[in-house]
Amino acid sequence: MAGKLVQVSEALEDERRELVLRGSDVSKIVKKHGLDDRIFQLNLLNFLEISDASLEELPKGLENLTQLKNLVLRGNILTSVPSTIGQLCALRTLDLSSNNVESLPDTLGELIELYSLDVSNNQLTDLPESVSDLVNLTVLNVSNNKLKSLSQICTHFLAHLSEVIASQNEITVLDHEISELSALKKLDLCNNQLKELPVDLASCSKLKILLLKENPLKDSRLAKLVKQDQALKPILQGIRTRGVKNKNSEDKGGKGKKDQTGKKKGKKSVLKEDVEEVINKVIEVLHFKESESSTEVRITAAVAEVRPFIVCCVVENISLQEERLYKNFIKLQTRLHDGPLCGKRTVATIATHDMRAIQSPLLYDARLPERIQIVPLMKSKPVTADLLMADLMKEADEQRKAQKRNIVSGVHKYLHLIWGHQKYPCLMNKDGQVISFPPITNADLSKISRGTTSLFIEVTSSKDLASCKAVLDELIREMLLMELGVVTSHDEDDSSDSSDSSDSEEGRGRGAVGQQAAKRLRVRQVRIVDEEGSMKVVIEKCTRTDLNYKGVHVVRH
Repeated sequence: MAGKLVQVSEALEDERRELVLRGSDVSKIVKKHGLDDRIFQLNLLNFLEISDASLEELPKGLENLTQLKNLVLRGNILTSVPSTIGQLCALRTLDLSSNNVESLPDTLGELIELYSLDVSNNQLTDLPESVSDLVNLTVLNVSNNKLKSLSQICTHFLAHLSEVIASQNEITVLDHEISELSALKKLDLCNNQLKELPVDLASCSKLKILLLKENPLKDSRLAKLVKQDQALKPILQGIRTRGVKNKNSEDKGGKGKKDQTGKKKGKKSVLKEDVEEVINKVIEVLHFKESESSTEVRITAAVAEVRPFIVCCVVENISLQEERLYKNFIKLQTRLHDGPLCGKRTVATIATHDMRAIQSPLLYDARLPERIQIVPLMKSKPVTADLLMADLMKEADEQRKAQKRNIVSGVHKYLHLIWGHQKYPCLMNKDGQVISFPPITNADLSKISRGTTSLFIEVTSSKDLASCKAVLDELIREMLLMELGVVTSHDEDDSSDSSDSSDSEEGRGRGAVGQQAAKRLRVRQVRIVDEEGSMKVVIEKCTRTDLNYKGVHVVRH
């Protein structure tokens, strides 16, 4: 039977939102009787600390604390973490330091609000792949473990990760993709087994602190710089000139590389097989043509007062079958929404739909809230926009009261963007069904799934059309980098225009890429017209020859 702790009794009586359990008195009770499971009845808790309490395992019930924002379990004797921790969706700080934890659950990646993760002084040999899903992670401490690599965190999805403390591990190789951490300011790799450093480390433009002492670096000059506590600039310069180059990029331009005859190849004599190795993604752009299969959006004058700008396109040949790809695509949209391009939806909002649910021509209109009826995403019953907004505002108020702070999460963060307007924007199918209520929610009718193979994408803005185009362009670019395209190997139309030069030998080599397996995305233009049928906008960026993505071949039809 679990022991009763007076601190828990008081917290229950006072309906407290913070609970701290630590010290010898708590440890004695936990050792003898186990943890007081009444803790998990405190469903208003937003801060829980159980430290230095001889806690061996977390009992069932942790998942009940859904309001928890800070969880500190430092200095116990935990050997594992339950998978139910992934249900603490509001968690921002997690401290599991100074335990005996040997592995972390894959569900850790579901904590997408997590800001700080401290798992130092444990027995970890690797990190779960899902750590890359922690899109808001800013501080990571994995020091004093048994890690061999940091590959799981070397990804552009961790766009906010600014501090990584990984000293006293067994890291032998630092991934070239470390440069993907665009916000990285501090990196501590002291007391590891690094013999070489990638040149890409010098490309971390925001890096201010780099600690590398007590590593068996092979390059004597680099080792000397590190040992002498040199300033950051000379160390980065040393890494840039003496570090290990990425084999996939070191032969750019063909400089010094030899062909099968043993002769050096110049920049203009790139062999066909080299080009085929580099060009592994194809984006095919289909210009708008009037036909039964074309997609058109008609825009009314009414939206000018609330959210006047919209661009759309259809993206075909995508594959979301892998759960990893599907989750990453959802997180990509969240990351773009939270980033500078969308400005937390204040600048622009993305909505993606399963093309199978789309009926053209669509109508983008602004209507009185009581005249807009939608079945919101993940809901089953229709609701008018005024009632939906009222319910969401009520939920936001309850969140503020529960947290005793003027902070809300989820869709509640965006209610102010249209609250107070006489009319609300909506995008409707040909039959009048609402598929989107920007910037608040999509309709469940057109939600995407792992079976989706064609996407209808809309980007709306109250600011300007250029913002919409920039966001759409970046979304397509990221989809290419994520390799969402289907592998194809068919020949391209000889008459199709290409973004690559056809005059040079290199251009002719690239023209043959259609004969090789490549990840191919097809972008089909969607025309936006006014009420008179005059064209307002059609996506342009992807149709020009400036889509200069590395390893991407652009074909226009």
